[in-house]
Amino acid sequence: MSMPRRVPLFIATFALSLAHPGAGDEGMWMLHQLPEIAPAMKALGLALSPEDLWNPATNSGLASAMPFLGGCSSSFVSPDGLVITNHHCAFGAIQFNSSPEHDYLKEGFLARSRAEELPSPMSRVYVFKGYEDVTAQFAPLLKGDLAPRERDKAIEQRQKELVERCETEGFRCRVAEMFGGGAYYLFRSLEIRDVRLVHAPPEGIGNYGGEVDNWMWPRHTGDYSFFRAYVGPDGKPADYSPANVPYHPDRFLTIARDGLRDGSFTMILGYPGRTFRYRTAAEVAADTSHGYPERIQLFKDLIDILVEQGKRGRSVEIKLASWLKGLENTYKNNQGMLEGLRKSDLAGRKRAEEQELAAWIAADPARQARWGDVLPALAALQAEREATRERSLVLAFLPPGRSSTLLGAASLIERWTFEKTKPDLERRVGFQARDEHMLRQRLAAMQRNLDLESEKAVTAYLFRRASRLPAGQRIAAVDAALAATGASGEEAVAAAVDRLFAGCTLADQERRLALFDGTHEQVMAAGDTLLAFAAALRADIEANEAADEAFHGRSVTLVPRYIEALGAWRHRPLYPDANGTLRLTYGTVKGYAPRDGVFYLPFTTLAGVLEKHTGVEPFDAPAPLRAAAAAAASSRWRDPVLGDVPACFLATTDITGGNSGSAMLNGRGELVGLAFDGNYESMTSDYQFSDALSRTIGVDIRYVLWCLEKVVGASELLQEMGIGPGAK
Repeated sequence: MSMPRRVPLFIATFALSLAHPGAGDEGMWMLHQLPEIAPAMKALGLALSPEDLWNPATNSGLASAMPFLGGCSSSFVSPDGLVITNHHCAFGAIQFNSSPEHDYLKEGFLARSRAEELPSPMSRVYVFKGYEDVTAQFAPLLKGDLAPRERDKAIEQRQKELVERCETEGFRCRVAEMFGGGAYYLFRSLEIRDVRLVHAPPEGIGNYGGEVDNWMWPRHTGDYSFFRAYVGPDGKPADYSPANVPYHPDRFLTIARDGLRDGSFTMILGYPGRTFRYRTAAEVAADTSHGYPERIQLFKDLIDILVEQGKRGRSVEIKLASWLKGLENTYKNNQGMLEGLRKSDLAGRKRAEEQELAAWIAADPARQARWGDVLPALAALQAEREATRERSLVLAFLPPGRSSTLLGAASLIERWTFEKTKPDLERRVGFQARDEHMLRQRLAAMQRNLDLESEKAVTAYLFRRASRLPAGQRIAAVDAALAATGASGEEAVAAAVDRLFAGCTLADQERRLALFDGTHEQVMAAGDTLLAFAAALRADIEANEAADEAFHGRSVTLVPRYIEALGAWRHRPLYPDANGTLRLTYGTVKGYAPRDGVFYLPFTTLAGVLEKHTGVEPFDAPAPLRAAAAAAASSRWRDPVLGDVPACFLATTDITGGNSGSAMLNGRGELVGLAFDGNYESMTSDYQFSDALSRTIGVDIRYVLWCLEKVVGASELLQEMGIGPGAK
């Protein structure tokens, strides 16, 4: 799928000075913008042409070696479908295959042969196959006099139609909205469903430092793991089968033999998840005053519950590990985000900026006619959004399985059987025929993570929160469940949760899948208490969805005009917010000063790993690593300038969640590291990039290679990646 030569009017409006990128190394650039930013990249050290990175005419280039993992980024590093990503991106697959007898979370895992590679049924490898501009398909929907929900539905319908036409056998497509609705692009990927775990280092390498070091610098985490992508014997995507063969990618990365230095150019191709660079002052103020504080408290409470439940034994701890890790990561991220928003007074600075923008708009009648209503309308829209925020937060955790696995299964089964009574293009997104395979796998794979007591404890907590919601924000299904007990307060919560789970039959895998294949009438007649609750809860969920649809239907008529006004006022290049689509960011290796009198160097080394070692988690470096470190001075992976094996490094590249696992490349396009984190001081870069403080934390590929060679003894993997024994 090639990119058309035509540039939409909306994008053209913002292509002001694209040949002179904005301050510093800010920007998550789309691939069709490469020709404009290439001069700045070459000035820093890029030795490739834009076409080497991605050629839209032939759908080829280095970008085709960067598959999406559905929440994380990765890269192919061999002709036989070997994929490298972060340890924390592979965490779910590691946990899925772990048990007290085979504790791969703690001990690590290495397949010595392809027959030993472990299945990862919930993993997907989405191989990038290009994108095209489809903005013209949506323009009439944005200009008409449609009611807000009608507009949202019309946009969604057009997206579904384009996706349906795009998705030939084995391919997955998505229409991505850019600039708040100012532009639309259709992305196409090859979906590989047979993904297997090849290697994960021990916890004392892959998660060294744990939550203590998470988001922090200096860092010494060997955050890497390997998967392999498999296809059927005919070369087409297929479900897991022993007969499947390794996928042969069009491109795979070469491992750099020479490391980076302070000031070296580096770039990242990956899939940043979500940023908020164009949020208004009112939105930032809401996030600061109550959005993040309320979420932080919720995450803390859930973490405390799961930690306490995990004390019942290692088998329970393993079942909860992936859930807990995700909560802890988001909790610390939100803490840093809130601290940064408060310290920087971003809401105040945004407010001052908007006042200047409003004055600039008002100074010219043409500008006033075009944009004069935008800022007041956006402020009013945000005020409406705030009216149900507490209810929305609880609902975000009740239905989709982010809280209770069984409650999530009940909600999924009830909604799936309800939606499949409709024509496919009228179904809710996520419940179309194209989603059936993944939903079925989710219901099957959850069996290994089931822990009834933990689920009951979390559900009880969420019921307590729901019971305290103010009038006008009540969740009717929860209120009814509590009232049915005839009790009040904590007694009602305990009785309601006991009743829901006592009458639940979904802990049986065959039962879940049979109900999934049944009709909605059969599901409602099943006599399952959680399914009945899920059906009642759907009314609350649909009310929330309707509000979201109306909000989006109005915002797509306002946000693009707001961004358009910003672009005209600033005379600076604008890139769309991150939304899980492939982007490029570039910068240099560089340290930073977090506070007065302190400067952080851009590299850490193996010596720092040993310095942090206490023998107690999260600083318990494995004995083989400590033994191998004694000979590090003679290692071929030793950096002559650092005098040691480098562990991690900093770069000024612009990333966010979703970039985890992204390949960090040198100017020749060779793999020099993996992005796995941002520094604590840069948390608010989701809102506003800081030249002085925003940094990517990457694991140096030389540390990965040293671990493979000297600690794990993975000679087969090294050879597959073109790293033979002896000299570099």
